[in-house]
Amino acid sequence: MALAADIDFSGSGFLTLAAGNMLGGTTQAGGNVNDYNCPCLPTDFGQGGIYDGRGGLQWKPDSKLGLQGSAALGGGGLSMTGQVVARGARDGRVNLEWLYGSYEINEKFTLQAGRKRLPLFYYSDVQDIGFALPWVHLPPAVYGWDAVNYNGVSLLWRSQWGNWSSALNLLAGNESRRESGYYKIYNGRQNRTDVRWGDIAGGDLTLQRDWFEARFSYLQSTTQTKNINGAWDATTQSYAPATIDSAWMPSPTARQRVHGLALNADFRNWLARSEFIYIDRPGNDWKDFAQNLSLGYRHGKWQPMLTWSNYRSSANTRQGAESDAQEAWTVTSLVLRYDLGTSSALKLQFDNSKDRSGPNFGTAFGNARLLTLSYDLVF
Repeated sequence: MALAADIDFSGSGFLTLAAGNMLGGTTQAGGNVNDYNCPCLPTDFGQGGIYDGRGGLQWKPDSKLGLQGSAALGGGGLSMTGQVVARGARDGRVNLEWLYGSYEINEKFTLQAGRKRLPLFYYSDVQDIGFALPWVHLPPAVYGWDAVNYNGVSLLWRSQWGNWSSALNLLAGNESRRESGYYKIYNGRQNRTDVRWGDIAGGDLTLQRDWFEARFSYLQSTTQTKNINGAWDATTQSYAPATIDSAWMPSPTARQRVHGLALNADFRNWLARSEFIYIDRPGNDWKDFAQNLSLGYRHGKWQPMLTWSNYRSSANTRQGAESDAQEAWTVTSLVLRYDLGTSSALKLQFDNSKDRSGPNFGTAFGNARLLTLSYDLVF
């Protein structure tokens, strides 16, 4: 659509309507973990999406509506892109996810500046667009952290290396997130913890040839949190007062390095997805390891897929961490997708989550069996 002689605007949107029912599971005595009625299964750590043991269907954790618009300015390689998303997990509040400008320097280089998605994972750029995903929700053991966006600059380079298509993305910036959904899962649904990632730097490299694709990613930053109203206290069944200073307190140990690898294949009717994440925090007392493996098959409009995903934290005992107080869990998922057309699909997903956390890990959600159904649309 031409708004003026030198501005071309295009718009699009996406919708996911999802409903889930907890089929059963186990939990700690009493059932109330972090102010949730368990068994529980988080499906979107970044936004605080979690299914719990309440009766009946739950639609909030995975349902969302997004709108995106782009405006090309003057035909000189300049454009602006914005995206807003309303999520059930955030009680329908509208969040600005993207707002950045692009300048196409030449056919290989593109410079972008503004608010974008952190490219931590293979599906980071499309993780809100259900139609673009083979699952109802992304494997929670791998996806989701306390920050998912950043404000800064990036440089994208595309080229051809013989028979290989390549894309390299370098970025730098920072992010401040109010009321992190991640900490609502670990501190209680009424908790407010603000997050700041500073000195973000990193990038990702994608190589693709025929039916095979590999992606390598690296990101480093400082991390800080500010707990406003305390965390859930299982003993008193209430929120304990916040113990962290209300001011931002820089910490020399609050650093992280994220390493990622994805190896994917689409061979004839078969598709395979794999992703591996390792997060190192120099000077801290634990490290994170996560991976998922998926195998699917396309048969006309049908696509079944089996996924195994795993998360575990590893104690750094030299820093005083306790091995029996570490978090660990696996999720085995079976998904059946049916494409209604070129822009909509139905998906049915069964998740079987096994909590393998140490006996002294205080916020274990227990085992869970979840069934979800979604309708995904792009328009």
